[in-house]
Amino acid sequence: MKMSENGEQGKKEEHVLEGKQQQQQLGGVRTMPFILANEVCDRFGVSGFHANMITYLTQVLNLPLVKASNTLSNFGGTSNFTPLIGALLPIPLPGGFGRSSSVP
Repeated sequence: MKMSENGEQGKKEEHVLEGKQQQQQLGGVRTMPFILANEVCDRFGVSGFHANMITYLTQVLNLPLVKASNTLSNFGGTSNFTPLIGALLPIPLPGGFGRSSSVP
């Protein structure tokens, strides 16, 4: 694969026009707005989830506000930490990352 203009390796899509073969670079800077929009939507979703869970924990389960807030903070920290466990788990195993990856 060739390096793109921004130094990234990416997949190429080939188009055939009038007997000539054109190659079009996939990914790169063109995908950046989609990634950023995905992150923004994720943040909105998480903030809505936390607001609804605070309401549920305090009004339906009758937890004190501090306890409800600590519960959600612990949940958020744990859910953000678990990918690190998944990333570090295969290192000491025989085969390392090659065995846990779906890419040959």
